[in-house]
Amino acid sequence: MSLITPWGYTLSDSDALPRMLSAEDFEAITAGKYGSDVRVDPLLDAACMSVRNYCGWHVFPTQTCAFSERLLAGNGRIKRVGSDILIQLPATYVTGVSSVLIDGEESTEYDLATNGLLRIFDVYCHTVTRKTVITVEYTAGIPDALMTSIKELVASRVSRGIANPNGVASESAGGVSVSYSASWSNGGGAGTLQSTDIETLEPYKVRGVF
Repeated sequence: MSLITPWGYTLSDSDALPRMLSAEDFEAITAGKYGSDVRVDPLLDAACMSVRNYCGWHVFPTQTCAFSERLLAGNGRIKRVGSDILIQLPATYVTGVSSVLIDGEESTEYDLATNGLLRIFDVYCHTVTRKTVITVEYTAGIPDALMTSIKELVASRVSRGIANPNGVASESAGGVSVSYSASWSNGGGAGTLQSTDIETLEPYKVRGVF
């Protein structure tokens, strides 16, 4: 059971990503305002994926991951520094590394920062070529207790998606007409992040650092 993610690594013990915000939690945050609205489920999926795509990794929950790349892939995540190798793992909350393999041979000489920056020492004591593959197995993901701001963001996107589907600025039914303010109607759907959302997510965004 594993899942190949769109962000360049594999989740080793999962075949699907759970939502960052459950339907029950969304109902609690919104005080049951939307009841059993059938739009909640698909909009939750869209909002969660927009957060993950912007951040460049699965974000939540903590998962066992595997990142594998050629030494000279040139993707901005691997850099040679003298006899060492720096790797920016695709995560910003890395809780541990279980193995580092260089062409299948295990290395135990490395140092890890929680932002996902891994330094492998004395790589050139191994026989390496331009085709050398480095594979790192690690755990990463933000725990539920630290997800409050992101859950609120997801709930906000879903609420906007329900109240203002497809960017509609006004609706009418029978003798009742509702117009949305410009700021609200320009808020986009559940899968569209706004500038305030991006500010909230900046600390969780993975970057190619080299």
